[in-house]
Amino acid sequence: MDTHTLVVMNVLLYVLYAGVIALNARMIGTAKGAAWFAGANLSRGGGLLLILLGVVTPAGQALGGMMAVLGMMMLHFSFDRLLERGPLLRSLQYVLVGMMAVGTVYLLIVPPRYPAMLLLICATESVQVAATASVVFLFGGEELGPAASLTGASLAVYAFLLLARASSTLRFSSMGYPELANETLRYWLMGMLVTNSAIAFGFMFLSAAKQRIELLWHAQADELTGLLNRWALARIALREIARCGRTKGMIAVVMMDLDGLKRVNDSLGHGCGDAVLQAVGKALQETVRGQDAVARMGGDEFCILLPDTGLAEAMMAAERMRTQVEALTLRYRDETVKIRTSLGVASSENCGLSWQTLLEQSDAALYRAKRGGRNKVVAAEVEPLGEGG
Repeated sequence: MDTHTLVVMNVLLYVLYAGVIALNARMIGTAKGAAWFAGANLSRGGGLLLILLGVVTPAGQALGGMMAVLGMMMLHFSFDRLLERGPLLRSLQYVLVGMMAVGTVYLLIVPPRYPAMLLLICATESVQVAATASVVFLFGGEELGPAASLTGASLAVYAFLLLARASSTLRFSSMGYPELANETLRYWLMGMLVTNSAIAFGFMFLSAAKQRIELLWHAQADELTGLLNRWALARIALREIARCGRTKGMIAVVMMDLDGLKRVNDSLGHGCGDAVLQAVGKALQETVRGQDAVARMGGDEFCILLPDTGLAEAMMAAERMRTQVEALTLRYRDETVKIRTSLGVASSENCGLSWQTLLEQSDAALYRAKRGGRNKVVAAEVEPLGEGG
């Protein structure tokens, strides 16, 4: 396949991938990084188009190179945005683009006797793509699995192809350099067809995987507070209880109910009540350990699962939660809202390793706390049981 045909195919694929990604983003309503990815393909395709049109002057090559480097920067931004890890290595991309611009201007003013422009373009792009590949590999995460591995590998291969092309320019003084440059260009264009296709499909796979994870998270999370919901907590609890059964460990459950939230809703409105629930949810997340699980069970009721915790430790943890919530002072429409809470604690030490029993006993203890004056922690009062149940 000749070079001209390969350039045409690459340009058409760049345009196709940009259109498909943009259309897909429009159809599903949102696709993080899709606009950057489409822009990257159009910019890189524009650079190749200059070659197709026969613009091989130093200025034309410089313009095509800048479009390619800018396209690579946008490609990095697209994965950066998709993975939602913040502006990772963006400063490196800015530095590389700046160095490319300075180097391009210098080479236009002082034309060298060797293909320095091509060397600069390929070397810069190679570092850019390697940086993008590292972001995908490091932050794709286990949840994205094969999609991240495929995309990262494709980017790494493309970085290698660019580096190989840059290395070939170092043989400019050899007798067969024109033939070598032509052959290298042909293989590079063929490699682009494969790797850019893999990168585009990888981006789509990553987008689909991210959407699936987000949908799964929304199915498990309470929309108002961002805590786990009842269903998600039950799944975690059953897994932890099974583990405790194998390891002879203990597990505790704390049920918590806010005192007087109905009065807050009636006097200040449900907007204030929602703000209270959000503040309490945040306070609980800051109080518990990393291994603990916090869920909003509905209304103003919360449940905290404490793996590897006995009754005495669970009582102390519940008291810390009560103190943390009591210390909250919420300002809402020039009104000061104080929050109090009652908590009931049950442990597998005396309730057994049964999720239903732990819930029922902690709930019963919670209502004893409410009947006993509120704003206190009460332990479940049951006879010691074995580890079954």
